[in-house]
Amino acid sequence: MPKKSSERGLREVAASGSHHQIGVTIGKQCRDMAIRMEKRFKTAISATPGFNLQKAITYSRKSLPLSRKFAPGFIEELEGYAEGTGIDFGTIYAMTCDFPEGGRGKGCTDIAVNAEWTKDDVVFAAHNEDVAPYSISEITVARIRPKDEPGYIGMNYGGIWPTEGLNAAGISLTGNALVPNDTRQGMPKSIPIRKVLAETGIYQALKASMPEGRGHSFNNIVCDSNGEIYSMEGSATTFDALYAEDGWMVHTNHYLSPKMWKFEDNMHTRFSSIVRYNRANRLFKRELGKVDLSTFKRILSDHVGYPESICRHADPALEVEEQTQSIFSIVCDLTNKVLWVCYGNPCVGEYKKYEV
Repeated sequence: MPKKSSERGLREVAASGSHHQIGVTIGKQCRDMAIRMEKRFKTAISATPGFNLQKAITYSRKSLPLSRKFAPGFIEELEGYAEGTGIDFGTIYAMTCDFPEGGRGKGCTDIAVNAEWTKDDVVFAAHNEDVAPYSISEITVARIRPKDEPGYIGMNYGGIWPTEGLNAAGISLTGNALVPNDTRQGMPKSIPIRKVLAETGIYQALKASMPEGRGHSFNNIVCDSNGEIYSMEGSATTFDALYAEDGWMVHTNHYLSPKMWKFEDNMHTRFSSIVRYNRANRLFKRELGKVDLSTFKRILSDHVGYPESICRHADPALEVEEQTQSIFSIVCDLTNKVLWVCYGNPCVGEYKKYEV
């Protein structure tokens, strides 16, 4: 059964075995979450011009063969999840997909650094998850152990859809939303996230992060325990691999690569991203050579630019659907294979230790 920390409210789930069995197990543990997410999805899709639920299922089904070929294990997990939750698989897969005028990510701030700059020779990847405030009720810490892949600890929506994570092979996946102008019908941007967490080396993980045929893309930050750090800035049709040549990097929600600037949908919507990027860079430079867990706690709690700061808070002047909040913060210790998780805003929460 799922465990819920009474003082923190963060649900912890776990599953192992075949991919299908993992999906069934997580589905049973997170059925209440899945039903809430299904209801919200149906409301959102009905407000999308030209769509209703059946049209969304038909639209998403066209990308299913490509997704199944690329990440068969994850599709099996989603099929098991549908069984475990009692929700039709067509709807579950549609909830995984990207739709026209959708996927306009709220935010997120990321920092990654290799052992050259850390106090105890540790490789770190850190992230604040900035999304709609109601999403805090849909996030879990999930321990997933497939019989044919490295196990991972992930921050999974509904228990099954990973957004950040660290696997037993020392591969981490963090990252943030981008808003490219070439979005098309294709493989959902969430599929590569799960695929990266199934890999055992940096080469395989980078390939998994940017498959051909995708319809949208996150900026996927892929790191390994050797201190190899890549920011894979993607759009639907191309990408640029930004390497942490100086041993560290910061990324928020706008393209940094000149090659990718032409794919920025509307830079006039990126002012929060600009503030957070420059602020995090400035603060992190001060810490080089002495970086440890406390470094990330301080930077990820910063309020310069409030409420659109690194630690983001809901702006009461905005409509509920337009608000953004940091619903969790994580620090991946790739060297010791530990995930530190703060549930809610890091300015007021505490980080809890999870070992892979």
